[in-house]
Amino acid sequence: MTSTTDPTPLRIESGRRHAVWRRGRALDAVTVGLIGFVLGVIGSWRPSLWYDEVATVHSATRTLPQLHHFLENQDAVHGLYYVVMHFWFELFGASPLSARIPSAIGVGVAAAGVVVLGTRLGTRRFGLLSGLVFVVLPRVTWAAVEARSYTWTMAAAVWLTVLFCAAIRATTGRSGLLCWLGYALGVTFSTVLFLYSATLLIAHAITLLVVRAPLRTWWRWAAACLAGLVVASPLVRLMVHEHGQVAWIPALDRHAVRSVLGYQWFLEAPVCAALAWILVLAALAFTRHRTLPGVRVVMIPWALAPTATLVAASLLWRPIYLDRYLTFTTPAVALLLGWALLQFSAHAWVSRLGFAVLAAAALPAYVGQRGEYPKPSGMDFTSVNDYLATHTSPGDCLLFDPKPAWNPTSARLAKDADPGPLAGLRDLELGRTAASQGSLWDEDLPLAQVQQQLPSCPTVWYVADIEREVPEHIRHTSNEQWGLPSYHFVDTDDYRRLAAHGFRIVDRREFHVSQVVELKPTEAAPR
Repeated sequence: MTSTTDPTPLRIESGRRHAVWRRGRALDAVTVGLIGFVLGVIGSWRPSLWYDEVATVHSATRTLPQLHHFLENQDAVHGLYYVVMHFWFELFGASPLSARIPSAIGVGVAAAGVVVLGTRLGTRRFGLLSGLVFVVLPRVTWAAVEARSYTWTMAAAVWLTVLFCAAIRATTGRSGLLCWLGYALGVTFSTVLFLYSATLLIAHAITLLVVRAPLRTWWRWAAACLAGLVVASPLVRLMVHEHGQVAWIPALDRHAVRSVLGYQWFLEAPVCAALAWILVLAALAFTRHRTLPGVRVVMIPWALAPTATLVAASLLWRPIYLDRYLTFTTPAVALLLGWALLQFSAHAWVSRLGFAVLAAAALPAYVGQRGEYPKPSGMDFTSVNDYLATHTSPGDCLLFDPKPAWNPTSARLAKDADPGPLAGLRDLELGRTAASQGSLWDEDLPLAQVQQQLPSCPTVWYVADIEREVPEHIRHTSNEQWGLPSYHFVDTDDYRRLAAHGFRIVDRREFHVSQVVELKPTEAAPR
């Protein structure tokens, strides 16, 4: 089977057709970008913030000197994103909605880039279809409600590839120089934004090999890469020095196949993943070789080379592969699916129907991602924070479980999710603040060290793990495994100390994985 709509490798529109693109087809990119933004924003205020997102809020709301001190010690890999979010939060505050809107904007920018790249490599129909596929892919809709830099890694990757393709064509004169200069700047930006994005350069090298680029193009590409990486090198060295940041990543095992083929691009959407792979494999198997170049030279290396690099490094060196770390390869998958749909579409309505089927298969994941507790472990920090903000009184005391079974650190993250409404409460166990010591989280003091302050508390609010009668076991899409032992608050050392000081439970509210326990001195408790 052949298709007249197949994109030819690195065929950038020129002359009259390029003028048409500049006059009218920019509207396609803007329209699809707006669709992606709107889809990203819808429901983004509902999910409770989870560990990574609270890290964004807690880090980016510091002063710039405090943030600089922190990044010298930890999390430099997210430094550029934190700096941008610092200014964003100063303008719009740090609610779940405001924290996630930049991610939705990133989806829009990336979606527009997919349309531009698809149109320039092939046809307007190919660009539009690929852009629409992109905005409904489960990994994209997940990233849109994640207050991290993932959507911007996609945007950086797709626009860097646009510059790459343009630079290959414009190999001489001022336009070529500007394209390669833009490419070098793009390499710097994407690498500083997220270090693993640099693996996209491997994909671009494979593209040059396949198209048999002349030696002068190789030299210009290498010079641009080198210049971009040299500019980024001070931050890269700092990121490498902080390699302990990824020491928690689990080793690959038999579940890696599911992570790569499913979670990486089709998170929590197995039907969508199955349909997508069937479609792509069928297109590769049943279309003639001459219809394959556009896929072979751009999309396949982009999708597979970074993935193969991280998987190989994880197997041969140390674990560094996580499904979400390859989010920046998702535009390539969208382009690949757009191409595959066109291979079986003699008429436009066939490709539209195919897109509708893919979108319908992705819909359950989209809805689930916008529930109240869709994040890893069902973390419920925002819900706990909202409850405390509406039920506590100034002067009340706060205590936090030092290590809930499902959380890497203290339950104080419920306060860190939005400390403003809880500013009038006394955080008894707060030691040195994260800002003062240049760390990610505040220091937690044991209750035994501060229990002498309890008699001055009119009410104690204790944020604890939820009650569990029997142990539970969970496996995240990151392949992390968490064992959750049975838990009863009244059996903890902290409760025994509170009871010894005359406090008794007067109320408790359970959420998804947390509970808030209200305790009062015995003489104040209702009888």
